[in-house]
Amino acid sequence: MIRAILWAQWRSMRTLRVGTAFRGAIFSAITGLLFYGFWAFLAIVADAFFSSPGNLALFRLAVPVSLLVVLLYWQIAPVVSASLGASLDLKKLIVYPIPRERLFAVELLLRVTTCVEMLLLMSGILSGLLRNPAVGGEPGASFAAARLVGGALVFVVFNLLLSAGMRNLLERLLLRRRLREVLMLVVVFAGVMPQLLIVFRVRNDTLTGNFPTAVFWPWGAAGHLLLNTSVLPAMGILLGYVALAYGFSRRQFDRSIRADAGPGIADRPDKSPRPASSWSDQLMRLPSRLFTDPVGAVIEKELRTLIRSPRFRLVYIMGFSFGLAVWLPMALRQRPGHDSITRTHFLTYVSVYALVLLGQVTFWNAFGFDRTATQVWYALPIPFARVFQAKNITALIIISTELAMVVGIALALPVPHPPARIAEAVVVTLISAVYLIAFGNLISVRLPRSMDPERVTQGGAARSMNAMAFFLFPVALAPIGLAYWARYVFSSETIFFVMLGLAAAVGLVVYWVALDSAVKTALQRKESILDELGRSDGPLSTS
Repeated sequence: MIRAILWAQWRSMRTLRVGTAFRGAIFSAITGLLFYGFWAFLAIVADAFFSSPGNLALFRLAVPVSLLVVLLYWQIAPVVSASLGASLDLKKLIVYPIPRERLFAVELLLRVTTCVEMLLLMSGILSGLLRNPAVGGEPGASFAAARLVGGALVFVVFNLLLSAGMRNLLERLLLRRRLREVLMLVVVFAGVMPQLLIVFRVRNDTLTGNFPTAVFWPWGAAGHLLLNTSVLPAMGILLGYVALAYGFSRRQFDRSIRADAGPGIADRPDKSPRPASSWSDQLMRLPSRLFTDPVGAVIEKELRTLIRSPRFRLVYIMGFSFGLAVWLPMALRQRPGHDSITRTHFLTYVSVYALVLLGQVTFWNAFGFDRTATQVWYALPIPFARVFQAKNITALIIISTELAMVVGIALALPVPHPPARIAEAVVVTLISAVYLIAFGNLISVRLPRSMDPERVTQGGAARSMNAMAFFLFPVALAPIGLAYWARYVFSSETIFFVMLGLAAAVGLVVYWVALDSAVKTALQRKESILDELGRSDGPLSTS
Protein backbone atom coordinates (compact mmCIF):
# COMPACT_ATOMS: atom_id res chain seq x y z
CA MET A 1 0.00 0.00 0.00
CA ILE A 2 2.80 2.42 0.90
CA ARG A 3 4.60 1.50 -2.33
CA ALA A 4 1.46 2.36 -4.34
CA ILE A 5 1.16 5.77 -2.65
CA LEU A 6 4.78 6.63 -3.30
CA TRP A 7 4.53 5.38 -6.89
CA ALA A 8 1.51 7.59 -7.52
CA GLN A 9 3.40 10.53 -6.10
CA TRP A 10 6.39 9.77 -8.32
CA ARG A 11 4.16 9.72 -11.40
CA SER A 12 2.65 13.08 -10.45
CA MET A 13 5.96 14.82 -9.77
CA ARG A 14 6.76 17.61 -12.19
CA THR A 15 10.46 17.83 -11.56
CA LEU A 16 11.27 15.16 -14.15
CA ARG A 17 9.44 16.84 -16.98
CA VAL A 18 11.42 18.63 -19.65
CA GLY A 19 10.65 22.32 -19.99
CA THR A 20 9.49 24.79 -17.39
CA ALA A 21 9.41 22.38 -14.47
CA PHE A 22 12.78 20.91 -15.44
CA ARG A 23 14.41 24.35 -15.33
CA GLY A 24 12.72 25.00 -12.00
CA ALA A 25 14.08 21.69 -10.70
CA ILE A 26 17.62 22.64 -11.75
CA PHE A 27 17.29 25.99 -10.00
CA SER A 28 15.90 24.35 -6.86
CA ALA A 29 18.73 21.81 -6.91
CA ILE A 30 21.36 24.57 -6.98
CA THR A 31 19.75 26.52 -4.13
CA GLY A 32 19.24 23.31 -2.17
CA LEU A 33 22.90 22.43 -2.58
CA LEU A 34 23.92 25.80 -1.17
CA PHE A 35 21.44 25.57 1.72
CA TYR A 36 22.30 22.05 2.80
CA GLY A 37 25.97 22.71 2.18
CA PHE A 38 25.81 25.37 4.89
CA TRP A 39 24.28 22.90 7.35
CA ALA A 40 26.82 20.25 6.37
CA PHE A 41 29.54 22.75 7.27
CA LEU A 42 27.91 23.29 10.69
CA ALA A 43 27.79 19.51 11.14
CA ILE A 44 31.54 19.34 10.46
CA VAL A 45 32.12 22.09 13.04
CA ALA A 46 29.98 20.19 15.58
CA ASP A 47 31.93 17.01 14.86
CA ALA A 48 35.22 18.80 15.49
CA PHE A 49 33.98 20.34 18.74
CA PHE A 50 32.47 17.21 20.27
CA SER A 51 35.34 14.95 19.22
CA SER A 52 37.91 16.99 21.19
CA PRO A 53 38.55 15.63 24.73
CA GLY A 54 39.68 19.12 25.75
CA ASN A 55 36.10 20.40 25.48
CA LEU A 56 34.75 17.82 27.94
CA ALA A 57 34.15 20.43 30.64
CA LEU A 58 31.75 22.23 28.30
CA PHE A 59 29.75 19.15 27.32
CA ARG A 60 27.45 19.20 30.37
CA LEU A 61 25.90 22.39 29.01
CA ALA A 62 26.80 22.19 25.31
CA VAL A 63 25.10 18.84 24.63
CA PRO A 64 21.63 19.68 26.08
CA VAL A 65 21.79 23.19 24.57
CA SER A 66 22.53 21.70 21.14
CA LEU A 67 19.70 19.20 21.49
CA LEU A 68 17.29 21.95 22.56
CA VAL A 69 18.29 24.00 19.50
CA VAL A 70 17.60 20.95 17.32
CA LEU A 71 14.19 20.44 18.93
CA LEU A 72 13.14 24.11 18.66
CA TYR A 73 14.34 24.43 15.08
CA TRP A 74 12.62 21.19 14.10
CA GLN A 75 9.29 22.36 15.53
CA ILE A 76 9.35 26.15 14.98
CA ALA A 77 11.35 26.77 11.79
CA PRO A 78 8.72 25.24 9.47
CA VAL A 79 6.08 27.58 10.93
CA VAL A 80 8.24 30.70 10.67
CA SER A 81 9.16 29.93 7.06
CA ALA A 82 5.52 29.12 6.19
CA SER A 83 6.62 25.71 5.03
CA LEU A 84 5.48 22.61 6.89
CA GLY A 85 7.08 20.15 4.48
CA ALA A 86 5.55 17.23 2.60
CA SER A 87 2.40 15.58 3.92
CA LEU A 88 -0.33 13.18 2.90
CA ASP A 89 -3.24 14.80 1.10
CA LEU A 90 -5.92 12.98 3.05
CA LYS A 91 -8.73 14.33 0.89
CA LYS A 92 -7.36 12.24 -2.00
CA LEU A 93 -6.73 9.10 0.05
CA ILE A 94 -9.63 8.87 2.49
CA VAL A 95 -11.94 7.25 -0.07
CA TYR A 96 -9.61 4.25 -0.45
CA PRO A 97 -9.62 1.27 1.95
CA ILE A 98 -6.16 2.02 3.35
CA PRO A 99 -5.55 1.18 7.02
CA ARG A 100 -4.92 4.29 9.07
CA GLU A 101 -1.83 2.69 10.57
CA ARG A 102 -0.26 2.60 7.09
CA LEU A 103 -1.16 6.23 6.42
CA PHE A 104 0.20 7.26 9.79
CA ALA A 105 3.48 5.45 9.06
CA VAL A 106 3.86 7.32 5.76
CA GLU A 107 3.07 10.60 7.53
CA LEU A 108 5.87 9.96 10.01
CA LEU A 109 8.33 9.12 7.24
CA LEU A 110 7.44 12.38 5.52
CA ARG A 111 8.39 14.30 8.67
CA VAL A 112 12.00 13.59 7.74
CA THR A 113 11.57 16.06 4.85
CA THR A 114 10.72 18.88 7.25
CA CYS A 115 14.18 19.35 8.74
CA VAL A 116 16.84 17.34 6.95
CA GLU A 117 19.29 19.99 8.11
CA MET A 118 18.70 18.93 11.71
CA LEU A 119 19.54 15.35 10.79
CA LEU A 120 22.82 16.64 9.37
CA LEU A 121 23.52 18.53 12.58
CA MET A 122 22.62 15.51 14.73
CA SER A 123 24.96 13.40 12.61
CA GLY A 124 27.79 15.83 13.28
CA ILE A 125 27.14 15.81 17.03
CA LEU A 126 26.89 12.02 17.14
CA SER A 127 29.98 11.53 15.00
CA GLY A 128 32.00 13.76 17.29
CA LEU A 129 30.85 11.97 20.45
CA LEU A 130 31.57 8.56 18.91
CA ARG A 131 35.16 9.62 18.22
CA ASN A 132 35.65 11.16 21.66
CA PRO A 133 37.18 8.64 24.11
CA ALA A 134 36.24 10.86 27.07
CA VAL A 135 32.54 10.01 26.74
CA GLY A 136 32.98 6.32 26.08
CA GLY A 137 33.25 6.53 22.34
CA GLU A 138 36.67 4.94 22.04
CA PRO A 139 37.16 2.30 19.30
CA GLY A 140 35.95 -1.13 20.36
CA ALA A 141 33.48 0.12 22.98
CA SER A 142 30.40 -1.44 21.43
CA PHE A 143 28.15 -0.69 24.41
CA ALA A 144 29.11 2.99 24.37
CA ALA A 145 28.50 3.16 20.63
CA ALA A 146 25.12 1.48 21.03
CA ARG A 147 24.20 3.90 23.83
CA LEU A 148 25.19 6.95 21.77
CA VAL A 149 23.50 5.81 18.55
CA GLY A 150 20.43 4.53 20.38
CA GLY A 151 20.02 7.74 22.39
CA ALA A 152 20.35 9.89 19.27
CA LEU A 153 17.84 7.76 17.34
CA VAL A 154 15.29 7.88 20.18
CA PHE A 155 15.62 11.68 20.30
CA VAL A 156 15.14 11.89 16.52
CA VAL A 157 12.03 9.66 16.74
CA PHE A 158 10.67 11.95 19.47
CA ASN A 159 11.12 14.95 17.18
CA LEU A 160 9.50 13.15 14.24
CA LEU A 161 6.44 12.22 16.30
CA LEU A 162 6.14 15.67 17.84
CA SER A 163 6.51 17.45 14.49
CA ALA A 164 3.88 15.22 12.87
CA GLY A 165 1.40 16.03 15.63
CA MET A 166 2.28 19.72 15.55
CA ARG A 167 1.78 19.90 11.80
CA ASN A 168 -1.70 18.40 11.92
CA LEU A 169 -2.64 20.61 14.87
CA LEU A 170 -1.28 23.79 13.28
CA GLU A 171 -2.96 23.14 9.93
CA ARG A 172 -6.33 23.04 11.66
CA LEU A 173 -5.62 26.01 13.94
CA LEU A 174 -4.27 28.17 11.12
CA LEU A 175 -7.55 27.83 9.26
CA ARG A 176 -9.24 29.81 12.02
CA ARG A 177 -8.55 33.50 11.59
CA ARG A 178 -8.27 34.68 15.20
CA LEU A 179 -6.28 31.67 16.36
CA ARG A 180 -3.95 32.11 13.40
CA GLU A 181 -3.07 35.70 14.34
CA VAL A 182 -2.53 34.79 18.00
CA LEU A 183 -0.37 31.82 17.03
CA MET A 184 1.77 33.96 14.73
CA LEU A 185 2.37 36.48 17.53
CA VAL A 186 3.47 33.65 19.84
CA VAL A 187 5.84 32.31 17.19
CA VAL A 188 7.24 35.78 16.54
CA PHE A 189 7.89 36.34 20.23
CA ALA A 190 9.57 32.95 20.57
CA GLY A 191 11.74 33.65 17.52
CA VAL A 192 13.11 36.95 18.85
CA MET A 193 13.53 35.85 22.47
CA PRO A 194 17.31 35.20 22.08
CA GLN A 195 17.83 38.66 20.62
CA LEU A 196 15.81 40.25 23.43
CA LEU A 197 18.05 38.55 25.98
CA ILE A 198 21.07 40.07 24.26
CA VAL A 199 19.48 43.52 24.06
CA PHE A 200 18.66 43.55 27.78
CA ARG A 201 22.22 42.36 28.50
CA VAL A 202 21.33 39.19 30.32
CA ARG A 203 24.63 37.81 31.60
CA ASN A 204 25.95 34.50 30.32
CA ASP A 205 26.35 33.07 33.80
CA THR A 206 22.70 33.88 34.50
CA LEU A 207 21.63 31.97 31.42
CA THR A 208 23.91 29.01 31.98
CA GLY A 209 23.10 28.81 35.67
CA ASN A 210 19.36 28.70 35.04
CA PHE A 211 19.32 26.71 31.82
CA PRO A 212 16.99 23.69 32.10
CA THR A 213 19.40 20.77 31.77
CA ALA A 214 17.69 18.48 34.29
CA VAL A 215 17.04 14.91 33.27
CA PHE A 216 13.25 15.31 33.28
CA TRP A 217 13.40 17.54 30.16
CA PRO A 218 13.52 15.65 26.83
CA TRP A 219 16.74 17.37 25.72
CA GLY A 220 18.14 16.93 29.22
CA ALA A 221 17.34 13.20 29.25
CA ALA A 222 18.92 12.78 25.81
CA GLY A 223 21.95 14.77 26.95
CA HIS A 224 22.43 12.61 30.08
CA LEU A 225 22.10 9.51 27.92
CA LEU A 226 24.72 10.68 25.44
CA LEU A 227 27.12 11.73 28.22
CA ASN A 228 26.73 8.41 30.08
CA THR A 229 25.26 9.95 33.26
CA SER A 230 22.07 8.57 34.84
CA VAL A 231 21.65 6.28 31.85
CA LEU A 232 18.69 4.18 33.04
CA PRO A 233 16.54 7.08 34.36
CA ALA A 234 17.39 9.13 31.26
CA MET A 235 16.40 6.30 28.92
CA GLY A 236 13.13 5.72 30.79
CA ILE A 237 12.22 9.40 30.75
CA LEU A 238 13.11 9.77 27.06
CA LEU A 239 11.04 6.70 26.12
CA GLY A 240 8.18 8.17 28.15
CA TYR A 241 8.37 11.36 26.09
CA VAL A 242 8.35 9.24 22.92
CA ALA A 243 5.18 7.49 24.13
CA LEU A 244 3.52 10.85 24.89
CA ALA A 245 4.58 12.23 21.50
CA TYR A 246 3.20 9.13 19.78
CA GLY A 247 -0.17 9.51 21.53
CA PHE A 248 -0.29 13.22 20.70
CA SER A 249 0.71 12.65 17.08
CA ARG A 250 -1.73 9.79 16.51
CA ARG A 251 -4.60 11.73 18.07
CA GLN A 252 -3.95 14.79 15.90
CA PHE A 253 -3.65 12.60 12.79
CA ASP A 254 -7.02 10.96 13.49
CA ARG A 255 -8.62 14.35 14.08
CA SER A 256 -7.22 15.61 10.77
CA ILE A 257 -8.75 12.62 8.99
CA ARG A 258 -12.14 13.38 10.53
CA ALA A 259 -11.78 17.06 9.62
CA ASP A 260 -10.98 16.21 6.00
CA ALA A 261 -13.84 13.73 5.85
CA GLY A 262 -16.39 16.20 7.16
CA PRO A 263 -17.12 19.86 6.56
CA GLY A 264 -14.23 22.27 6.63
CA ILE A 265 -13.31 24.30 9.67
CA ALA A 266 -12.19 27.39 7.85
CA ASP A 267 -13.48 30.78 8.80
CA ARG A 268 -17.25 30.46 8.79
CA PRO A 269 -19.29 33.40 7.61
CA ASP A 270 -21.38 35.22 10.15
CA LYS A 271 -24.97 34.09 10.46
CA SER A 272 -26.16 37.64 9.98
CA PRO A 273 -25.79 38.81 6.38
CA ARG A 274 -23.26 41.55 5.84
CA PRO A 275 -24.75 44.75 4.42
CA ALA A 276 -24.05 45.21 0.74
CA SER A 277 -22.78 48.77 1.28
CA SER A 278 -20.33 47.99 4.09
CA TRP A 279 -17.14 50.03 4.34
CA SER A 280 -15.01 47.04 3.29
CA ASP A 281 -17.13 46.49 0.19
CA GLN A 282 -16.87 50.16 -0.73
CA LEU A 283 -13.12 49.98 -0.24
CA MET A 284 -12.88 46.99 -2.58
CA ARG A 285 -14.83 48.90 -5.23
CA LEU A 286 -12.52 51.91 -5.06
CA PRO A 287 -10.06 50.63 -7.74
CA SER A 288 -12.93 50.28 -10.23
CA ARG A 289 -13.66 53.96 -9.74
CA LEU A 290 -10.05 55.08 -10.06
CA PHE A 291 -9.10 52.89 -13.05
CA THR A 292 -11.00 52.27 -16.24
CA ASP A 293 -12.06 48.75 -17.15
CA PRO A 294 -10.73 46.17 -17.69
CA VAL A 295 -7.84 47.18 -15.40
CA GLY A 296 -10.12 48.39 -12.61
CA ALA A 297 -12.23 45.24 -12.66
CA VAL A 298 -9.19 42.95 -12.57
CA ILE A 299 -7.68 44.93 -9.68
CA GLU A 300 -10.90 44.58 -7.69
CA LYS A 301 -11.02 40.87 -8.43
CA GLU A 302 -7.37 40.43 -7.35
CA LEU A 303 -7.86 42.34 -4.11
CA ARG A 304 -10.95 40.33 -3.16
CA THR A 305 -9.17 37.06 -3.98
CA LEU A 306 -6.09 37.91 -1.94
CA ILE A 307 -7.93 39.19 1.11
CA ARG A 308 -10.01 36.00 1.26
CA SER A 309 -6.90 33.81 1.03
CA PRO A 310 -5.63 32.47 4.39
CA ARG A 311 -2.16 32.05 2.90
CA PHE A 312 -1.97 35.69 1.80
CA ARG A 313 -3.23 36.95 5.16
CA LEU A 314 -0.59 34.91 6.97
CA VAL A 315 2.26 36.33 4.86
CA TYR A 316 0.83 39.84 5.12
CA ILE A 317 0.74 39.67 8.93
CA MET A 318 4.28 38.27 9.06
CA GLY A 319 5.54 41.23 7.01
CA PHE A 320 4.78 43.91 9.60
CA SER A 321 5.08 41.73 12.72
CA PHE A 322 7.95 39.29 12.26
CA GLY A 323 10.06 41.80 10.34
CA LEU A 324 9.78 44.41 13.09
CA ALA A 325 10.42 41.81 15.78
CA VAL A 326 13.57 40.54 14.05
CA TRP A 327 15.19 43.91 13.34
CA LEU A 328 14.10 45.79 16.49
CA PRO A 329 16.52 44.07 18.92
CA MET A 330 19.44 44.83 16.60
CA ALA A 331 18.32 48.46 16.31
CA LEU A 332 18.09 48.79 20.09
CA ARG A 333 21.69 47.63 20.56
CA GLN A 334 23.64 50.87 20.50
CA ARG A 335 26.93 51.90 22.01
CA PRO A 336 27.04 55.32 23.70
CA GLY A 337 27.83 58.04 21.18
CA HIS A 338 27.61 55.66 18.22
CA ASP A 339 24.62 55.36 15.89
CA SER A 340 24.70 51.96 14.20
CA ILE A 341 23.76 51.35 10.57
CA THR A 342 20.99 49.00 11.64
CA ARG A 343 19.47 51.67 13.86
CA THR A 344 19.81 54.37 11.21
CA HIS A 345 18.23 52.30 8.42
CA PHE A 346 15.94 50.22 10.63
CA LEU A 347 12.78 51.22 8.77
CA THR A 348 14.33 50.51 5.37
CA TYR A 349 15.41 47.01 6.40
CA VAL A 350 11.98 46.12 7.74
CA SER A 351 10.19 47.52 4.69
CA VAL A 352 12.38 45.64 2.20
CA TYR A 353 11.99 42.45 4.26
CA ALA A 354 8.19 42.82 4.07
CA LEU A 355 8.50 43.33 0.31
CA VAL A 356 10.40 40.04 -0.03
CA LEU A 357 7.74 38.15 1.92
CA LEU A 358 4.88 39.58 -0.14
CA GLY A 359 6.59 38.55 -3.35
CA GLN A 360 5.80 34.86 -2.90
CA VAL A 361 2.03 35.52 -2.89
CA THR A 362 1.91 38.40 -5.40
CA PHE A 363 4.39 39.30 -8.13
CA TRP A 364 6.80 36.29 -8.14
CA ASN A 365 3.98 33.97 -9.19
CA ALA A 366 1.27 36.24 -10.53
CA PHE A 367 -0.99 33.44 -11.77
CA GLY A 368 -0.35 31.00 -8.92
CA PHE A 369 -3.67 31.54 -7.16
CA ASP A 370 -5.58 31.59 -10.47
CA ARG A 371 -4.46 28.05 -11.30
CA THR A 372 -6.84 26.57 -13.92
CA ALA A 373 -8.77 29.84 -14.06
CA THR A 374 -5.75 31.36 -15.84
CA GLN A 375 -7.33 30.20 -19.09
CA VAL A 376 -9.93 32.95 -18.61
CA TRP A 377 -7.28 35.59 -19.32
CA TYR A 378 -6.65 33.93 -22.69
CA ALA A 379 -10.35 33.58 -23.49
CA LEU A 380 -11.56 37.07 -22.58
CA PRO A 381 -11.06 39.90 -25.12
CA ILE A 382 -8.57 41.62 -22.82
CA PRO A 383 -5.00 42.43 -23.92
CA PHE A 384 -2.64 40.31 -21.86
CA ALA A 385 -0.57 43.39 -21.08
CA ARG A 386 -3.60 44.83 -19.25
CA VAL A 387 -3.83 41.69 -17.14
CA PHE A 388 -0.19 42.04 -16.09
CA GLN A 389 -0.63 45.74 -15.38
CA ALA A 390 -3.69 45.12 -13.22
CA LYS A 391 -1.90 42.42 -11.22
CA ASN A 392 1.16 44.66 -10.83
CA ILE A 393 -0.94 47.60 -9.64
CA THR A 394 -2.61 45.26 -7.15
CA ALA A 395 0.81 44.24 -5.87
CA LEU A 396 1.78 47.90 -5.45
CA ILE A 397 -1.44 48.58 -3.52
CA ILE A 398 -0.71 45.66 -1.20
CA ILE A 399 2.92 46.79 -0.77
CA SER A 400 1.80 50.35 0.00
CA THR A 401 -0.63 49.23 2.70
CA GLU A 402 2.08 47.00 4.18
CA LEU A 403 4.44 49.98 4.19
CA ALA A 404 1.81 52.06 5.99
CA MET A 405 1.46 49.33 8.63
CA VAL A 406 5.23 49.08 9.09
CA VAL A 407 5.68 52.85 9.40
CA GLY A 408 2.71 53.24 11.74
CA ILE A 409 3.95 50.54 14.13
CA ALA A 410 7.60 51.67 13.88
CA LEU A 411 6.68 55.22 14.95
CA ALA A 412 5.46 53.81 18.25
CA LEU A 413 8.76 52.00 18.92
CA PRO A 414 11.69 53.46 20.89
CA VAL A 415 13.76 54.05 17.76
CA PRO A 416 14.06 57.56 16.25
CA HIS A 417 12.57 57.94 12.76
CA PRO A 418 13.31 61.37 11.24
CA PRO A 419 11.07 62.34 8.30
CA ALA A 420 14.00 61.92 5.90
CA ARG A 421 14.49 58.32 7.01
CA ILE A 422 10.78 57.57 6.59
CA ALA A 423 10.85 59.03 3.07
CA GLU A 424 14.00 57.04 2.32
CA ALA A 425 12.40 53.76 3.43
CA VAL A 426 9.25 54.37 1.39
CA VAL A 427 11.06 55.48 -1.77
CA VAL A 428 13.68 52.70 -1.64
CA THR A 429 11.02 50.03 -1.09
CA LEU A 430 8.80 51.25 -3.92
CA ILE A 431 11.71 51.51 -6.36
CA SER A 432 12.84 48.02 -5.37
CA ALA A 433 9.26 46.85 -5.95
CA VAL A 434 9.34 48.18 -9.53
CA TYR A 435 12.45 46.14 -10.36
CA LEU A 436 11.22 43.01 -8.57
CA ILE A 437 7.78 43.21 -10.19
CA ALA A 438 9.48 43.47 -13.60
CA PHE A 439 11.47 40.31 -12.87
CA GLY A 440 8.38 38.70 -11.36
CA ASN A 441 6.42 39.11 -14.60
CA LEU A 442 9.09 37.15 -16.44
CA ILE A 443 9.29 34.43 -13.77
CA SER A 444 5.48 34.13 -13.64
CA VAL A 445 5.34 32.92 -17.24
CA ARG A 446 8.62 30.99 -17.33
CA LEU A 447 8.36 29.18 -13.99
CA PRO A 448 4.64 29.13 -13.13
CA ARG A 449 3.52 27.17 -10.09
CA SER A 450 -0.04 26.62 -8.91
CA MET A 451 -0.75 27.60 -5.30
CA ASP A 452 -3.74 26.74 -3.16
CA PRO A 453 -5.03 29.97 -1.54
CA GLU A 454 -6.70 27.96 1.23
CA ARG A 455 -3.50 26.29 2.40
CA VAL A 456 -1.66 28.59 4.78
CA THR A 457 1.69 27.03 3.84
CA GLN A 458 3.15 25.86 0.59
CA GLY A 459 6.74 24.87 1.13
CA GLY A 460 8.01 24.18 -2.38
CA ALA A 461 6.72 27.38 -3.88
CA ALA A 462 7.74 29.55 -0.94
CA ARG A 463 11.29 28.25 -0.83
CA SER A 464 11.75 28.56 -4.60
CA MET A 465 10.44 32.13 -4.57
CA ASN A 466 12.68 33.12 -1.67
CA ALA A 467 15.67 31.57 -3.46
CA MET A 468 14.87 33.57 -6.59
CA ALA A 469 14.65 36.72 -4.51
CA PHE A 470 18.06 35.93 -3.02
CA PHE A 471 19.68 35.74 -6.47
CA LEU A 472 17.78 38.61 -8.11
CA PHE A 473 18.01 41.06 -5.23
CA PRO A 474 21.61 42.16 -5.98
CA VAL A 475 20.54 42.96 -9.54
CA ALA A 476 17.38 44.78 -8.46
CA LEU A 477 19.15 46.78 -5.77
CA ALA A 478 22.22 47.70 -7.82
CA PRO A 479 20.83 51.12 -8.92
CA ILE A 480 19.75 51.83 -5.35
CA GLY A 481 23.18 50.77 -4.12
CA LEU A 482 24.70 53.37 -6.45
CA ALA A 483 22.54 56.02 -4.79
CA TYR A 484 23.82 55.03 -1.35
CA TRP A 485 27.38 55.06 -2.70
CA ALA A 486 26.87 58.57 -4.07
CA ARG A 487 25.56 59.78 -0.70
CA TYR A 488 28.58 58.31 1.05
CA VAL A 489 31.06 59.85 -1.40
CA PHE A 490 29.48 63.32 -1.71
CA SER A 491 27.83 63.46 1.76
CA SER A 492 24.73 64.97 0.21
CA GLU A 493 21.10 63.98 0.72
CA THR A 494 20.15 65.90 -2.42
CA ILE A 495 22.44 63.80 -4.60
CA PHE A 496 21.12 60.67 -2.89
CA PHE A 497 17.50 61.40 -3.79
CA VAL A 498 18.48 62.54 -7.30
CA MET A 499 20.18 59.17 -7.80
CA LEU A 500 17.08 57.44 -6.47
CA GLY A 501 15.05 59.38 -9.05
CA LEU A 502 17.37 58.13 -11.81
CA ALA A 503 17.06 54.60 -10.43
CA ALA A 504 13.26 54.93 -10.58
CA ALA A 505 13.43 56.12 -14.20
CA VAL A 506 15.65 53.20 -15.17
CA GLY A 507 13.31 50.88 -13.27
CA LEU A 508 10.32 52.04 -15.33
CA VAL A 509 12.25 51.34 -18.54
CA VAL A 510 13.21 47.89 -17.26
CA TYR A 511 9.58 47.29 -16.30
CA TRP A 512 8.20 48.09 -19.75
CA VAL A 513 10.83 46.01 -21.52
CA ALA A 514 10.20 43.08 -19.17
CA LEU A 515 6.43 43.47 -19.55
CA ASP A 516 6.66 43.27 -23.33
CA SER A 517 8.82 40.14 -23.07
CA ALA A 518 6.48 38.56 -20.51
CA VAL A 519 3.42 39.16 -22.70
CA LYS A 520 5.10 37.58 -25.73
CA THR A 521 6.22 34.60 -23.65
CA ALA A 522 2.73 34.17 -22.17
CA LEU A 523 1.18 34.02 -25.65
CA GLN A 524 3.88 31.75 -27.10
CA ARG A 525 3.82 29.28 -24.20
CA LYS A 526 0.08 29.30 -23.59
CA GLU A 527 -0.37 25.51 -23.55
CA SER A 528 2.58 24.75 -21.27
CA ILE A 529 1.61 27.52 -18.82
CA LEU A 530 -2.00 26.33 -18.58
CA ASP A 531 -0.82 22.74 -18.26
CA GLU A 532 1.57 23.62 -15.45
CA LEU A 533 -0.94 25.74 -13.53
CA GLY A 534 -3.65 23.13 -13.97
CA ARG A 535 -1.65 20.27 -12.53
CA SER A 536 -2.57 18.95 -9.12
CA ASP A 537 -0.31 17.22 -6.64
CA GLY A 538 -0.36 13.50 -6.10
CA PRO A 539 -1.39 11.86 -2.84
CA LEU A 540 1.35 13.87 -1.12
CA SER A 541 1.20 17.63 -0.79
CA THR A 542 4.27 19.84 -0.32
CA SER A 543 3.03 22.51 2.00
